[in-house]
Amino acid sequence: MGKALGAVAGAAFLLWIAGLRPIDPGEIGWLMRYDWPVHFFGWHFFRQESWHVPPGLIDGFYAPVGTAIGFTDSIPLMAFALRPFEAWLPDTFQYIGPWLLICFTLQGAFAAALMARWTPNVAAQALAGALTVLLPTLLARIGHPSLCAHWLLLWALIIATREGASRHRLPEWIAIGLIAGLVHPYLAVMSLGILTGVAVTNRGAHVVMRARALVAAVAATLAGWWASGLFSVSGAESMATEGLGYYSMNLLALITSTGWSAVLPEIPRATGGQQFEGFQYLGLGVLVAIVVATVARVRGGRGHGTAASTHGFGPWVIAATVLMAIFALSPVVTAGGSVVIDMSGPWTSRLAVFRATGRFAWPLVYVIVGTTLYVLTRRLSARALVAVLALVVCIQAADLHAVHQERRRSAHDPAFFAWANPMTSAVWERVLPVYDHLVLYPPPQCGTSPMPYEPAAWQAGLHGLTINAGGVARPDEAARLRYCHDLGDQMQAGQIDAGTFYIVAASEVGAIRAAAGDRLVCGVIDGINACVSSSSYEGWRDLAVFQ
Repeated sequence: MGKALGAVAGAAFLLWIAGLRPIDPGEIGWLMRYDWPVHFFGWHFFRQESWHVPPGLIDGFYAPVGTAIGFTDSIPLMAFALRPFEAWLPDTFQYIGPWLLICFTLQGAFAAALMARWTPNVAAQALAGALTVLLPTLLARIGHPSLCAHWLLLWALIIATREGASRHRLPEWIAIGLIAGLVHPYLAVMSLGILTGVAVTNRGAHVVMRARALVAAVAATLAGWWASGLFSVSGAESMATEGLGYYSMNLLALITSTGWSAVLPEIPRATGGQQFEGFQYLGLGVLVAIVVATVARVRGGRGHGTAASTHGFGPWVIAATVLMAIFALSPVVTAGGSVVIDMSGPWTSRLAVFRATGRFAWPLVYVIVGTTLYVLTRRLSARALVAVLALVVCIQAADLHAVHQERRRSAHDPAFFAWANPMTSAVWERVLPVYDHLVLYPPPQCGTSPMPYEPAAWQAGLHGLTINAGGVARPDEAARLRYCHDLGDQMQAGQIDAGTFYIVAASEVGAIRAAAGDRLVCGVIDGINACVSSSSYEGWRDLAVFQ
């Protein structure tokens, strides 16, 4: 019952913040801002692809270089689950809103399940779920939906509280490894970090059993990465990106509210990236709970009994999360607005594969919250436990209320769902299906694009065209540079493909027409400069004037 109430708390909070419209699979206007377009368009093109090996490859987005569903952060787990039903899905379909609802629901459920390891009290379990749902680190990740699966970390911590053979159930370790591998690489590494601590701890399980479980989890994670296409790009220049040290965690991050607290004063940050990737504010309610747990532990006393476990997480699990938190600090360690130590140098280049190091503090955040709850169950009576948890949940909600209200106001504003799509003419619907490929010249990855890629990508995917633009987390840099060079040479030489529809920067139209001669015609649709081959234009010349 406590788990169900925790799940309800998570779902209710997300629905209170966002409302029902983002959960509607037919609503896509709200996704055309921030990083959401990349996540949506990865799915928008993947759903129309033939199956590849590995299955997560996408040829039609960022073509001809291509990408993978794992590199658009489109939550491969959801994409693979829905892809077999493509024929029955409407043309306009998104699962990012439903995924967020799933994540908040599971956050509450898994937090309550963790609390159930230490107390049979249903009210305490539900309140633990609510408190964990209210952690700012979760709501702050809505802009990057795949990273909202913090329930994976809670799942790993639940495993850490078990004893004997039950800690190393092979199917469960395979499941958490595979699911994490199909959600996001950062969360997969964090989950494996926790499970490594579990495997090292000898709590009534043979070393062979522990090693087998860990190897199975790692293998399952690698299988998820392979299926998602994450091994389709190689080379340090492709996998490592800028931002190491910028997107880090500050030593004062746990109490740095970054505008979220109604009570605590602002603390300076050393970099702008710490406002996002290094944001680890616990919330005043959690901070109060830590103080109460510390005092209760010092004063001693016994709690009201246990449910399934008398164990916390164990020293090796805690050590694993501390090591990840140290990595979160990055080679440039900061406190407030100051740099404490700068260890950056050539040796750190490989670390830039996980440039947003600040995220790696999340396991420690959940260990801190979990340990606090564990101590409270050990030291307080059932009545006192529920009273304290109810109080800290109220404090947490009050401390963060202004931010919650602002996000709710924004998400309920009709403007939030409005999308200024410039390609509104019915001509696009009749013309684009004639072609196989849509080219922006130059595309964003090669220069200043003639228009934002999102409207073009929407139309291209809707009508079955590939497109040479898009957002990709890890592009093949060598292939990108080669394509930019080759495309420039082709356009300057007037090499026009009859199966391609070109959207061209106004400054480039004259040169391209001069190079292609009468093999090319150009015109304007919705104020957008476009060019096609003269031969292909004959089939629709009555729809728009090109010359």
